Amino acid sequence: MKTAAVIAEYNPFHKGHLYHIEKTRRETGADFILAVMSGDFVQRGAPALTNKFNRTKMALSCGVDAVIELPALYALSSAEFFAGGAVALLDALHVVDVLSFGSEAGEISLFEECASMLVHNHEEISCRTRELLKKGCSYPAARLQALSSDEDSRFSPLFSSPNNILGLEYCKALYALNSTIHPFTLSRRDRGYHDTSLGETPSCLSSASAIRRALAHEPGAVRNHVPEHVYDILREMRLLTRPVTEDSFSQLLYYKLLLEKEQGFAGYLDCTQDLSDKICKNLPRFTTFTGFVRLLKSKELTYTRISRVLMHILLDIKKQEAFLPDFTRRKLPVPYARLLGFRKEASVLLKAIRQNSAIPLITRPAHARRLLAGDDYDMLMQDIRCGCVYESILPRPEGEPPLNEFSRPLERV
Repeated sequence: MKTAAVIAEYNPFHKGHLYHIEKTRRETGADFILAVMSGDFVQRGAPALTNKFNRTKMALSCGVDAVIELPALYALSSAEFFAGGAVALLDALHVVDVLSFGSEAGEISLFEECASMLVHNHEEISCRTRELLKKGCSYPAARLQALSSDEDSRFSPLFSSPNNILGLEYCKALYALNSTIHPFTLSRRDRGYHDTSLGETPSCLSSASAIRRALAHEPGAVRNHVPEHVYDILREMRLLTRPVTEDSFSQLLYYKLLLEKEQGFAGYLDCTQDLSDKICKNLPRFTTFTGFVRLLKSKELTYTRISRVLMHILLDIKKQEAFLPDFTRRKLPVPYARLLGFRKEASVLLKAIRQNSAIPLITRPAHARRLLAGDDYDMLMQDIRCGCVYESILPRPEGEPPLNEFSRPLERV
């Protein structure tokens, strides 16, 4: 049995994802495709377009065999911790043979060589990177210059796009863990990660950014750019007219900021004392979530960084001791694998996970107390609280309670 894994957000699932799954299965000879997917909030510091269960259904209907949730602590983190947490989870399952990711570079040997250099020369490169950051370099540019004196080196493409940067972080994490999982990359086709315009023809693979933008302005236009099953789910969930956005959480965020203004926000993940002070100073000018991010944004603080910090505050995600050690000495806690859904043909894969995994497979949160304790159980409860916050802003018929994750069954296809 051969298993290939993908790390994804599927926000939403589109034809590029379908291409990735089908080509990964074909080129690696995988019997199963296992996805580790962000829950209700995604890495750029935003809510997912629709909840994790709907996105799981999209993935399963399009060929993914099983979906495991990436804990919110990692799903809402920088590329390094997003990748590190996801890879640590996959490595602990002891059933994954290949980690497949899309990239613009498309050459796995380049990723592996660069990852090896970054891990082996970590202290020296980190020192040089900090010096360059003080001189005003962006982080990717500083990392590249620290790695090589030649800015036009062959490694430069790996620091120039989100997919290449994530792919490099995956390889770094695999290398640091001495994992038996082999990295594999496919070249991205057609539209780039940040391209916000839909492809001119249905055969052109549009980005998730373009599809989300179209849902907000011209929802009918997405029909030809997502698989048919996905479009049906978007229509069924009324997401063609009511997509979830950051501003759906404006009132909740404003209340949380007001509640904790006096004590400040420096205890939250990624929030410095300077940023905490800036939040407090500008709170009287708060209008909306996105408006407040733009107000706080500066040359030193990117939109995404601020958006993530505000989400950490809203969701009560505090600074983590495990994040503080140097990369080569860091051990990220991933104490469980929460299954969100599976295809019936994947029962063999689930059996193998149960038999081989170093961490418990959680299929029902109601049973988690028997399998987890202390901080491990608290991490799962944090994921469930994040889901509750997400569900709280969704419109529901009068008298209908919000989704209860303790009683909701797994998605099955």
